[in-house]
Amino acid sequence: MGIDEVSRTWTRLGAEDPMWAVLTDREKAGGGWTPDDFLATGTREIETLLARLDALGVAPARGCAVDFGCGAGRLTHGLAQAGFDEVVGLDISPTMLAKAGEIVTAPQAEFRLATGPELEVVESYSADLVYTCRVLQHMPTELAHRYIREFYRIARPGALVVFQLPTKPATNAAGLVLRALPAAVARRLRRGMEMHGTPEADVRELVASCGARMVAADPDTSAGPRWDSRLYVTLAG
Repeated sequence: MGIDEVSRTWTRLGAEDPMWAVLTDREKAGGGWTPDDFLATGTREIETLLARLDALGVAPARGCAVDFGCGAGRLTHGLAQAGFDEVVGLDISPTMLAKAGEIVTAPQAEFRLATGPELEVVESYSADLVYTCRVLQHMPTELAHRYIREFYRIARPGALVVFQLPTKPATNAAGLVLRALPAAVARRLRRGMEMHGTPEADVRELVASCGARMVAADPDTSAGPRWDSRLYVTLAG
């Protein structure tokens, strides 16, 4: 699955049911999310994130925040509500961005189409916080790692780069079922969304190779019960 197929998949999902594709609650499929309820989940997630960063002693400056893989704008809205002066939502899907522009009304929020693995639409050393969750897991590993390297290019020295990635299928019953499913079957069940993990040791090596510092690797549930996942908190060099 290359970047063109990633774009086609998420453009299709953005046309079919964009809010559900971003936040796959079984009870919300088929247009079950309302914009208010959908955006409220983003506000709560960003509040939780910023509280964790405060507890770690690495609260970001409230200048520019970048929401990578913004989809329909759930977390872009949350970052704007948190008081950042500028929030840039990036996505590969024009249909997702169309929905984001429709439901997110914060004046400091801006949405940009990012069509390639180099985030050329964002200036180097411009972001105080780069955040992404439930995004990199849907990409081939090599592509996800290329984007992580770009996060450190656009982050100011000392800025926060926070990203979520699965490490491996879980060892519980749900994870064992996942291991037994052929990849094509698992993908059909997820309406074309692929899932990929990276071992934590490999992520730590990648972060270090970018001149950044790992602050925390928190257990995370964003990938669902079938996957072991981490939320990585890092400081750009």
